[in-house]
Amino acid sequence: MTSAARDPGLQPERTALAWQRTVLGVVIGSVLLAAVNLRVGQPVLSVLAGALAVATLVPAVLRPPSGGLPRDGRLHSWGFLVRVASLVGVLGFLGAASAVVSLL
Repeated sequence: MTSAARDPGLQPERTALAWQRTVLGVVIGSVLLAAVNLRVGQPVLSVLAGALAVATLVPAVLRPPSGGLPRDGRLHSWGFLVRVASLVGVLGFLGAASAVVSLL
């Protein structure tokens, strides 16, 4: 029984582009959160949101996920995906913290 060659089509490229859009969304959200916190007088949360924007953008620019498959036919972008998902969670936490501090 011979296995057919794997034809991934454009799925890996679409996935990589989707994660890059997620990175862009986190960066824009972080910058907006930093600006809002600076405007309402919360410099600590503003610095944290700015640091989050840098922490999100720098690794994504230095080593973005590729849409192609390596020679072994498996995607090796799990670390990038976990990092971006974690940064999305941190952005949500900072947004919630900003809302709570503003209410107090």
